[in-house]
Amino acid sequence: MEKQLVISFSDGEDVLAGIKEAVKQHDVDLARFRSADGCLKDFELISDDYKDLKGVPEEHFVDKVSGRVLKQKDENYSVDLHLTLLKKVASKTNPVSGELRKGLASGELTFILTLSSLKSMIH
Repeated sequence: MEKQLVISFSDGEDVLAGIKEAVKQHDVDLARFRSADGCLKDFELISDDYKDLKGVPEEHFVDKVSGRVLKQKDENYSVDLHLTLLKKVASKTNPVSGELRKGLASGELTFILTLSSLKSMIH
């Protein structure tokens, strides 16, 4: 059975910093983002359209999530988090997607990660 890590955020918490702290506390070697539920605000993305979206204040639902967290040799973590977001307010706008550079939880936000061990992958 796969091990999972659930990371929950309250309104206004920094998402990337919180993910790094949670995987550090659980001594995670490698994890893949499995799902997310909730909204982001005040975020920055490097969008798939090759334009930066900076300081987007509006709430956006997390529609899709992918990416990984990897423990580096210096015990720090790299977080590659790719999101597809939809505006919370009903509108006919297209979704935005890209790699998260910063963002805050808007209300309750939860990520589920599937954990792997680098040691078991080598053997």
